[in-house]
Amino acid sequence: MADRSPTLSGYEEFISVIRDNLKSMNLRDAIRIAIRDCISRNILVYFLKRHGSEVENMLLTEWNWDDAKSVWQEEARETGWEEGLKQGVIEGRNEGREERTRELFSLWESGVSLTEAKQRFGLL
Repeated sequence: MADRSPTLSGYEEFISVIRDNLKSMNLRDAIRIAIRDCISRNILVYFLKRHGSEVENMLLTEWNWDDAKSVWQEEARETGWEEGLKQGVIEGRNEGREERTRELFSLWESGVSLTEAKQRFGLL
């Protein structure tokens, strides 16, 4: 396997360091020390410096497909809502309802939940 990419080799080494560390410490410490060790040994340096805490959290968190699916669906709804509002601004200009659509979009951009924004405008 001499043709293995540097990234794949780096990942393999990172996991190996974690496993070695687990022989003498808990998982959280094993991951943290592996991140520092790999950075000091020039393994996955850029990625681990930028995303080390995310890597740590990901490795410590049990994956749950139902939770992940729920998050993806909510993100998709929010994305669709945002795209719909932008399209609504364009269509509102054409139909003379630009101001109401802008107000709704501003509410959403300011952090008001989708449900609350819809309630304020009588859309629910």
